[in-house]
Amino acid sequence: MMQTDVKSAVGAANATTTIFAGQARIKGISISYSTGATVVLNDGTGGTAMFSFTAPAAAGSIYMIFPGEGIKCSTNISAVISATTTAVVFYG
Repeated sequence: MMQTDVKSAVGAANATTTIFAGQARIKGISISYSTGATVVLNDGTGGTAMFSFTAPAAAGSIYMIFPGEGIKCSTNISAVISATTTAVVFYG
């Protein structure tokens, strides 16, 4: 099993952000959200949705670790985040 350094980047609210411009694996995510917020992580800007989160009916936060080697993105990691929401994406 190959080990990689785990890095992080913040996805801005109400924006599409390139988290990492290259092939990488999503290891985890921390999301602070308002009611009905959404976060979608794509393989490439406008590409295939690899992970999607829709917030419940109350504001809050959540942290998730993806099992195994994480979610592989072959092109890049792109985050589409709704207003009043931020996400820290951990990748390697």
